[in-house]
Amino acid sequence: MTAIVRNQVDRPALRTLVTLGASIAAVDAARREPYEPALANVDVAISCMASRNSGHDASNDFWAIDRDATLRFGRTAVACGVRKLMLVATFEGPASRRQSEFSDAKEQAIDGLRLACEAAGVALTVIRPTAYFSDLTDRAFESVATHNRYTQVGDGSHRINPIDGDDVSEFICSHLAPDVAHDREYPIGGPDVMTFHEIGCLAAESLGTRETLRFRRIPVTALRLLAALAGGAGKVSHRWRRSAAILDWMIYAGTHDAVAPCAGRRHLRDTFAAKSMDPEGLPDLR
Repeated sequence: MTAIVRNQVDRPALRTLVTLGASIAAVDAARREPYEPALANVDVAISCMASRNSGHDASNDFWAIDRDATLRFGRTAVACGVRKLMLVATFEGPASRRQSEFSDAKEQAIDGLRLACEAAGVALTVIRPTAYFSDLTDRAFESVATHNRYTQVGDGSHRINPIDGDDVSEFICSHLAPDVAHDREYPIGGPDVMTFHEIGCLAAESLGTRETLRFRRIPVTALRLLAALAGGAGKVSHRWRRSAAILDWMIYAGTHDAVAPCAGRRHLRDTFAAKSMDPEGLPDLR
């Protein structure tokens, strides 16, 4: 088993991978470094590649990472003779690709790799989690813990069943066997369906601050105005172009339900409870 990483800065994660028996290959996707050495003699290739949520350089650009680097990875895997290619994509992707460049970049990669896999007779499987605990809910928890404030789009009435990253990993592993149906897309979520408003309430309950929790509601019209202004500025600034795409995606995600078949067993309530009891996991409240 080979684990391809962007860099070797995250030492705890690297130690975990080595403990699991993985050999480490560092490939800088933004620098267009080759994947061939890492993918030689690989039977199944799995890509969880995505641009980060912060910054605006090449390492965090969704076109450079979510589309171009994902395409290079997948096409290289096919050329190296893999029998199966698996991609982790966004739940909203197919519906929101016309709404945001953020989604469109990943979906264009999937389109290209689907053609490459069909031509080579390689099975392609796309995993679409609704949202990770870490991506969606940690920010909510930290905002409540630090400021006793929770930000939501509109009235926060749209529903979602976020899933823990470990559950996504287990789902992927369960679909590696040859007898599992391939060439499919799997939307997956966790066991608990809740509104975005309820997520904030749950974070406050775990911290014992539910009675004093303050809600900051951002009107959808205000977000759309910001996205339009950022889009105009994005014609001359890469930073604003990225901001516009993220705002467009936030508008879509915050105004639509994202409920998928349950594929997880871990509960958000337990995650919040564990964070509230871990002083090292809480922000500095001083």
